[in-house]
Amino acid sequence: MKYPLLEKMIDEAKSNLPLGVVYPLSAPALETVFDLVKRQLCTPILICPKKDIEELAAIEGLSLDGIHIVDTPKDPILATKKAIEMVKEGKLAVLMKGSLHTEDLMGPIVSRDGLRTDRRTSHLFLFELERYQKLLGISDCVVNIAPNAAQKIQILKSSLEALSKLGIKHTKVAIIAATEVVNPAMQATMDAKEIVDAHAANPIHADTVIEGPFGFDNAISAESAKTKGIKSIVAGDPDLLIVPDLQVGNILYKSLIYMAGAECAGTVLGAQVPIILTSRSDSVFSRVASCAMAIILAKNSQ
Repeated sequence: MKYPLLEKMIDEAKSNLPLGVVYPLSAPALETVFDLVKRQLCTPILICPKKDIEELAAIEGLSLDGIHIVDTPKDPILATKKAIEMVKEGKLAVLMKGSLHTEDLMGPIVSRDGLRTDRRTSHLFLFELERYQKLLGISDCVVNIAPNAAQKIQILKSSLEALSKLGIKHTKVAIIAATEVVNPAMQATMDAKEIVDAHAANPIHADTVIEGPFGFDNAISAESAKTKGIKSIVAGDPDLLIVPDLQVGNILYKSLIYMAGAECAGTVLGAQVPIILTSRSDSVFSRVASCAMAIILAKNSQ
């Protein structure tokens, strides 16, 4: 399957921005670096033990000629701290996780002397699906475990600002739950009503329609919404889904990838620079698309 919308985003992301790859001591991480160079997306800077990355490159039959390496001790947390230092010095515009554990990267980043801002850290995915007419944003499937309504509003703000920087305007947001009926026994539906009411009173983001709660079916399918008597301009055409919690989001995102043949790009928002959290099971294409997404966000934040 081809992914023309994500390919278009990759083509639009070409830049010379410095992207720090933290501890890329695995074949997929190193392969991604070479794909970034090939596609002229950025200037990758490898932050890791120089001896180890050179040994890995030799095993993989790759040449590191022309690629800048910042030598660090063989300790992923120290590599992360070096990357944070470089961001603060203005030497890196984007960070990408290499082969270290997520907590070894994000722990130092969200610490008080890390890269925190006054905005809650969150994550935004963009999915391309054969049976959906545009890129579909979903947040938060990765970072926030069980956000309350106020925290979801912060997640929404970050996601909507990011979508705007990516050229997605007139945004339609569906807040999803297990049902479209507000039920005090289901906190996700109560959160949805609170967010919709808050947006009506004081818009969370300009030129945005926010509706909910929706069941997933009537958020994605206008026909399903019509069958259930739901009158909505969002149903069947959302740009962004806000999920109830990480468990729902994580299962949904993996279902789209493994069952629906989707591909995705994803970026952590709310830190001083965009951050790409890769998974060992991610395709190289997904890693490159995530870098493209983060690079565009960085370019449009300068």
